[in-house]
Amino acid sequence: MKMEARRFLLLLFLLSLLSISTAATTRKIRARKPCKSMVLYFHDIIYNGKNAKNATSAIVGAPQWANRTLLAGQNHFGDLAVFDDPITLDNNLHSTPVGRAQGFYFYDKKEIFTAWLGFSFVFNSTEHKGSINFAGADPLMNKTRDISVIGGTGDFFMARGVATLMTDAFEGEVYFRLRTDIKFQLANPQSRHEMAATRLTSTLVLCLLLLLLSSSTATHRRKIRSRRPCKQMVFYFHDILYNGKNAKNATSAIVGAPAWGNRTILAGQNHFGNLVVFDDPITLDNNPHSTRVGRAQGFYLYDRKDYFTAWLGFSLVFNSTQHRPQRKDNICGA
Repeated sequence: MKMEARRFLLLLFLLSLLSISTAATTRKIRARKPCKSMVLYFHDIIYNGKNAKNATSAIVGAPQWANRTLLAGQNHFGDLAVFDDPITLDNNLHSTPVGRAQGFYFYDKKEIFTAWLGFSFVFNSTEHKGSINFAGADPLMNKTRDISVIGGTGDFFMARGVATLMTDAFEGEVYFRLRTDIKFQLANPQSRHEMAATRLTSTLVLCLLLLLLSSSTATHRRKIRSRRPCKQMVFYFHDILYNGKNAKNATSAIVGAPAWGNRTILAGQNHFGNLVVFDDPITLDNNPHSTRVGRAQGFYLYDRKDYFTAWLGFSLVFNSTQHRPQRKDNICGA
C-alpha cells in the first residue's frame, strides 16, 4: 500500500511539472505579437508593343473589341495580364530585387477600375527563402485594399494572413508600383529553440510517467503515436496540350497568349504569357492508362521571361470509392 501511495504521489508530481512547463510555453506564445509583418514593393511594366526588352508583364487575354497590346477601352474590362515583376524593399525600381512577384491579374468590372489577383512572392535573397501566395479582389479606386495570404513555402510554410495593397505610383498605362503590407501567421508560432526546449522538457517528464503507467496506457500511447498531424497523398496528373491536331485526346488548351504568340503553339522561349486551362486525369501511379481516381481541373500560366516557371490554380476532384465523391482539394502557387 505504501509503495502504491508513493507511486501515486510521484505521478501527481510529474503531471504538475508537465502542466507548468506547458503553461509557461503557452504564456510565451501568447506574449508574442500574433502576426509577422513585411512591407515590400513590386513594380509592373506592361508590354505596349514598343518595350519588349523592359516589360515585366503582358496582356494575354482580351475581349473581342480589344487587342493584346493596348488595354481594352474604359476600365480595361476583360483584360488578363501575366506578370513577372521585381520585388524591392523600397519604392525605387532600380533597387536590388529581393525576389519576384509572379502571377496574373484581370480587370473584372465594367463601370470602375477593379481587378482580381492571384500571385506569389518568390524570394531569392539571403534573408528569406521560399514563397508567399496571395489571392483576392483589388478595387483599385480605394486607397488601400486587402487581399488574402493563402499559403507559403520555405520560411513561410503554411502562411495565413492579409496583405494590404496601396498604389504607390503609376505612369499612364505602362507602369505602376504597389506597396504591399503583409501581416501573416505561420503554421507553428514557436521558435526552433522554444520548440526544442518544450520537446525536451515534455519528453523527460513523459519518460518518467511512462515507467509508472500500465500496459493499457502503453497501448493507448501506441494509438496516439500512430496518428500524424498531416495527411499525405501522392497523385499523378497527365496533361495533353492541344496542338491543332489532337482535339480528340487533348486535355488542355492555350486560352490566352501575348501579342507575339498564338493559341495553338506555345509562345516562344519559355512560353512567357501563355495561359492554359486543363481537365486532366488523376492516377495513383505514373501510367496515364491506369484507373483514374479523379480529375485535375484548373489553369496554369507561364510567368517568367528568362526561364521556365509557372503559376498554377487548380482543384483535385475525386470520383473514386477511396475518396468521397465530389471531394475537392484546391491548390495554388508558383
